[in-house]
Amino acid sequence: MNLTQRQLRMFVTTAAVGNISRASEALHISQPALTRALQEFESQLGVALFLRTTRQLGLTPEGERFLPVAQRLLHDLAEAAALIQGEATGQRGSVSLAVGEAFGCTVLPDILHAFVKTHPGVRVRVVNDNSQGITRRVAQGEVDFGIGSPVGRTEALRFTKLLSAPLGLLFNPELHQLKAWVRTETLGDLPLLKESSDTSIVSVLRAQGSDLVAHMDPGVEVSSLALQLAMTRAGVGIAVMSALGASHRDAADLRFSPLRPAVQREVFVMQQRDRALSVPARGLMEAVLEGTKGARVHRLVRLGG
Repeated sequence: MNLTQRQLRMFVTTAAVGNISRASEALHISQPALTRALQEFESQLGVALFLRTTRQLGLTPEGERFLPVAQRLLHDLAEAAALIQGEATGQRGSVSLAVGEAFGCTVLPDILHAFVKTHPGVRVRVVNDNSQGITRRVAQGEVDFGIGSPVGRTEALRFTKLLSAPLGLLFNPELHQLKAWVRTETLGDLPLLKESSDTSIVSVLRAQGSDLVAHMDPGVEVSSLALQLAMTRAGVGIAVMSALGASHRDAADLRFSPLRPAVQREVFVMQQRDRALSVPARGLMEAVLEGTKGARVHRLVRLGG
């Protein structure tokens, strides 16, 4: 049995006004056409919905039971249409993205703040992960897109460069005195904080053949940007990070010295090559691409491709 939205609307409207003449006016159809359509609807259902008298139409017990069902169906259909139309315009739906902590704590908040203000019907889920995890999540379709430095198998992914940031040392100037730039061979016994082995910083350093990883090995290992900043400020050690991480507002009283020769960490938007993004996801990705161009970050961070 196929019930149409038109049939449901005719039944609900006629039941509400209790009169064929007024119902036909409200529905903008002729009285004979409405009468015939209601009779066909009853025949299709196999029950009488209306008690017909000379003065008005009343509902049979079956009609009384069916009325709230028909009203609910019409409401659900209207909601479904609104949802589809909203997703088509990017004003409804959901978006998920995976992002590294440095970008997520410095550039993304302002972009996301502007996006949710203009897209209040879109649900956004942000997952924090390291670059290896971000690459995996995007490749496996766990998120719509990711922001980070690609690590591992990337054949099925497409990349758009957001920025590049030099690696360097972040330190407390009240406890340490470093030059405006530093060479790894001059680090000596500086107490470097140790990066977890699966971070993009370690991956970049290893790819460059830098021996800075070995210098970090004896240090206290920390697993988050917030911990790096807190430990650096307290004098526990000196953090190895990019100028992007050094852009964090909590690093305002700390100092950053880039490495020489320069080692760059590049950050990309990652998405599946063969997966079309939904309109809301595409809208947020475009907001990230555009918003990054005007991000307030460390002067050494180069924005754009």
